[in-house]
Amino acid sequence: MLVYIRWLILITVCLLMPAILTPAQSPAYRFTAGQSSVRVPIELANDLIVLKVRVNRSRPLHFIFDTGASISVIDPQTAKALRLRTKGKLKLDATGGSVQSGLVGPVSLSLAGVTVFKQPLATIDLDAFAPLFGYKIDGIIGYDFINNFVVEIDFAAGLMSLYETGSYKYAGAGESIPLEFVEKTPFVHVRIGLHGREPIEGKFEVDSGATGILSLNTPFVNKHKMLEGLTTHAQSKLGGAGGAAEAVKAHVSTVELGSLEVKNPLVVFAQGTEGSESSAEYDGELGAGFLSQFKTILDYSRSQMILERNQGVSTTRDLSGLDIVAEPPRFRTFVVNSVAADSPAAAVGVQEEDTIVAVDGQPTERLTLKELRRLFTQPGERALSVRRGSKTIPLRMRLQ
Repeated sequence: MLVYIRWLILITVCLLMPAILTPAQSPAYRFTAGQSSVRVPIELANDLIVLKVRVNRSRPLHFIFDTGASISVIDPQTAKALRLRTKGKLKLDATGGSVQSGLVGPVSLSLAGVTVFKQPLATIDLDAFAPLFGYKIDGIIGYDFINNFVVEIDFAAGLMSLYETGSYKYAGAGESIPLEFVEKTPFVHVRIGLHGREPIEGKFEVDSGATGILSLNTPFVNKHKMLEGLTTHAQSKLGGAGGAAEAVKAHVSTVELGSLEVKNPLVVFAQGTEGSESSAEYDGELGAGFLSQFKTILDYSRSQMILERNQGVSTTRDLSGLDIVAEPPRFRTFVVNSVAADSPAAAVGVQEEDTIVAVDGQPTERLTLKELRRLFTQPGERALSVRRGSKTIPLRMRLQ
């Protein structure tokens, strides 16, 4: 279980599907009568977005919103429960290696206030994603759904808005970033500033389904000899639908997109030789950790992404430096996946693989993962009890 937890540090899905398997016509959609837009709440975990989606007329299901998925996905167990028949086979490229998939549909996918019809779904086992969220993930929303709308993601407010493309007009002060599409996947050009070197530019997938700010593919890392210039770094794992792969984590001076930049970000340098991270056709993924620092507007119809600096502060932003996952099947055992350097958690000695058993005297087995994470979003002192091996250790952590 401990190795499994480590590779959940980064989750990326990059699905490549031959064009002959996709519908020739654009799927139709329908807003609730009289509307030309909808606003829906989103749930965030490590900046990944989860939506409540109905497949045909099902109960609401948990779907990850993933700009890096060129086709939407449904978990095989969920498809079986909904009596959806699988037909055909697909080979899909994903982080950690390739995966075999069947094809379901077409089906309708609905959010509150809007339904999109004629959606094909690939079937992929998504059980590996559950510990990050504390519940089963039923599917992934990809290109064929996103392409119907202008999508505005307000990470700070926890809201997503979908607009008709024809009537949408942007009137804000954000920066427009051109998008290049390859096999239904959006790409942008990013500059990486390394300490003591000239910035290096590369072509990166815009991937809201990847945790972290930026991950670099192995050929790009090797070509520019990027590991040679790192003064401090840590071994890590990339994890995705295809399995796990070796990687290195280190801070760089800047990540720049257009005139926008994030200073001193933690970046993942892939070392795997299989799966999407081994591709030389592009250079890596710009992840949800970058996008979440902005109000992000995806306008595929105009081949652009608009980014506005967040005006508010998210009420769900972690202040502890803890990345926590929940062990299946009950999701009431909470393990520290990673601890950010120079964070309140690191300062009091919390370690990877510690199990958090109580917060402020409250046993964590009575909490959901969402409720536990919420305790670390408000300033103040927190009393922790963590289990490390056979010992239970009391700690006091000040959040600010």
